[in-house]
Amino acid sequence: MGTLELPPQAMQVGLAVDVAAFAMHAGELRVLLVQRGELPHARDWALPGGFVQGGEELHEAALRELRTETTVQLEPRHLEQFYTFGEVDRDPRGRIVSVAHLAVLPHGTVRVTAGGHTLGAAWLSAHQPPPLAFDHHLILDRAIKRLQLRLEYANLALEFLPDTFTLPELQGVYEAILDRKLDKRNFRKRLLTLGILTPSGERRSGVGRPAQLYKRAKNARVAAL
Repeated sequence: MGTLELPPQAMQVGLAVDVAAFAMHAGELRVLLVQRGELPHARDWALPGGFVQGGEELHEAALRELRTETTVQLEPRHLEQFYTFGEVDRDPRGRIVSVAHLAVLPHGTVRVTAGGHTLGAAWLSAHQPPPLAFDHHLILDRAIKRLQLRLEYANLALEFLPDTFTLPELQGVYEAILDRKLDKRNFRKRLLTLGILTPSGERRSGVGRPAQLYKRAKNARVAAL
């Protein structure tokens, strides 16, 4: 059997990763963005990302870019590949295919500064971001849709919270991701009948009656609400 030779144009395709990293800040869904320090799109906001190195797994490249371009060193509570973007003209540098990753960072991840060749880094509104470089607005839009879909068949909302939380805090995560209000009574009734939560045995003091704290039940899965 003869040696298979690839056409010249196949050798010119670059492989990259981009990361849509989300966290909850002050009741709002935020996405981690960096301000590019190099051409093309210098000084524009973008998702963390870059080229995959030889011998590197895709998830390893995603984590490396996230940690290199920002000061975030924490392990994401959730990381998944969700789509491949390969439009011919998506990058002015040439034919570059990007494998997009969705990440959820631990509760309390707030402070972030630039790293590597970036000029800045910040947690900005996921639903109302600034103009983004390349096709990153398409990546972010699809990442949010993926996040919303994951609410329907997985317990991903719980990954945005600390180990114990109140029902209003959990409802706030759903509302922030879905970008709409939910009826409090129906939400609680449906959620408590799903068997995904269990009382932690603790209460949080505050104004009025101390709030019951909950935690994830074993093998919990969330159905559509």
